[in-house]
Amino acid sequence: MYAKEMVKQSLPLIIFCGLGAIVAGSTLGVMIDLLKEIPGLIVVVPAIIALRGNISTAFGSRLGSAYHLGIINADNLWNEELKQNLMGSFILSIFVSIIIGLLAYLSSFLLGVYPNPIKLISIVLLAGLISAIILNLMTIGIIYLVFKRGYDPDNITGPALATFGDIITMLCLFGSAFLVEVAL
Repeated sequence: MYAKEMVKQSLPLIIFCGLGAIVAGSTLGVMIDLLKEIPGLIVVVPAIIALRGNISTAFGSRLGSAYHLGIINADNLWNEELKQNLMGSFILSIFVSIIIGLLAYLSSFLLGVYPNPIKLISIVLLAGLISAIILNLMTIGIIYLVFKRGYDPDNITGPALATFGDIITMLCLFGSAFLVEVAL
């Protein structure tokens, strides 16, 4: 009985996630000119996608665990537990974005590509912050809807946030690269 319910809750989402991966890849295809103009930016793509996906799904998992433990529920979502997790997610996003930018610069430099370090780190930090804001709000929204519908958050939040994280992060990286390229 539980397996049937899990498939019912997860299968449509998994299919949607496959389509979302295609959208994320297509966004990368649109970025070809920016990838050529900004040396080292291609190095950032896998790292920043993994960053946002991991942080968002961990945030969603923590909220799902808090729900199972009775710490939060649909009527008591905005409590201290949520605020602490939200703050941790933002702080982690900032620090890891800076580290990714530095590592992308260093690895590009070692491979004989000489990117502008300020530009590369700025792009990663801006993309990380914007995607953190969007994905954290989206995580809270998904958790709320899952609670209201009575679904198991473990079946839905992970795949949904990983896919939305890929799409949103690629769009944020593209937008950040464009903004930083124009500004600098």
